[in-house]
Amino acid sequence: MTHNTTFDPTGAAFTADRFTVYRALRDENPVARTVINDEETYVLTRYADVSRTFKTPRARVQPVAGEFPKKIGDGPASQFYRFSLPELDPPTHTRLRKLASSAFSTRAVASMRGWVEQIITAGIDRLAETDTDYDFVAEFATRVPAEIACRLLHAPMADAHTVLEQMPALNGVLGHGEISAETLAAADKSAQFYIDYIGDIVDTLRGTLSSDDAVGALLEAEEDGSKLTRTELIITLVGFFVASYHTTMVAMTNAVYALASHRDQLGKLATNPELAPKTWEEVLRYLSPVHFVQRYAGEDMDFSGHTVPADAQMLLAISAANRDDRFFADPDRFDIERDNSRQLAFAAGGHFCLGAPLSRIEGGIFLRQLGQRLPDIRLAHEPEWGTNFTFPSIGSLLVHNGRVQGA
Repeated sequence: MTHNTTFDPTGAAFTADRFTVYRALRDENPVARTVINDEETYVLTRYADVSRTFKTPRARVQPVAGEFPKKIGDGPASQFYRFSLPELDPPTHTRLRKLASSAFSTRAVASMRGWVEQIITAGIDRLAETDTDYDFVAEFATRVPAEIACRLLHAPMADAHTVLEQMPALNGVLGHGEISAETLAAADKSAQFYIDYIGDIVDTLRGTLSSDDAVGALLEAEEDGSKLTRTELIITLVGFFVASYHTTMVAMTNAVYALASHRDQLGKLATNPELAPKTWEEVLRYLSPVHFVQRYAGEDMDFSGHTVPADAQMLLAISAANRDDRFFADPDRFDIERDNSRQLAFAAGGHFCLGAPLSRIEGGIFLRQLGQRLPDIRLAHEPEWGTNFTFPSIGSLLVHNGRVQGA
């Protein structure tokens, strides 16, 4: 079939109400065409199509094996991109992922629970002591994930509130929207900062960590001399640092927004804290932190009666797929008791998020405490959503506590 309509990611309709546009695309144009960075792109919005593409080896991450998009330039941001796990295909991806997976093994993640809970509890304590309106993003969502990211990588905790300020600039190359010269220059500056910063930490930590530690396991692989290069080690750790911070920050903010906007669901969570893990999954489905992931068709591929030609760029619309009524009942309803929690926020297949187990621990602890300690948290007003194509988020979420338990 031919593609009769196009998708305009810069249009006012999309900027004003993404989910209405996603619904229309799923129903009327599930394989929509658009042009991004001068490249024709096919946007997949149905759950079945997105899930299948994640899982098939016929879909590549790179345009051509060993090649990378021209949009990333040739500076430090390009170096970061070229060695980042989400941007790699086998066999390099397979090798690096196998080494990196030791950092998030069941044993490794279980050992993190204690200190993760301490950091989250201290953050909730700060909120519970506040009796005026406050910005949840500034007071918790940026601080707590930063502290967790620093603890994960053994970065000085004193750096937690400042070192990640440059992170948003990296989204210029990690996202899938248009990239200007100014955007790329900012991404280059940010990438060089993190490469230098993590490189210094790596040199300081040599010989001090066991292989049971997330960083120690990778250091051991790099010191072996045949498994991991220094550049691969540093970029992998930068990726851990950035991903641990950004997605957790956005997901925690989205969780508070969703619960404060759906007071019946907040009441259920407060009454039954055992719902915290399911609530986290529902937040990730209902308000996915990442809206788009890029793939290339390894051959002609058919989706929902349409053909995507070989070598064409595809954008997998995770957030749209997570609201597909062909897979989820009443998908626009926020329901923390939802039985079907097979959301795609962590992707699927060979690129399933390595940090998902840690995210689930963080989300479960955070939401359990939120429901118990701040059971009446309320929005002071409706927030404004950012317009970043791939990573739309709430920059400021003004709330107040109402009644506080255990303060």
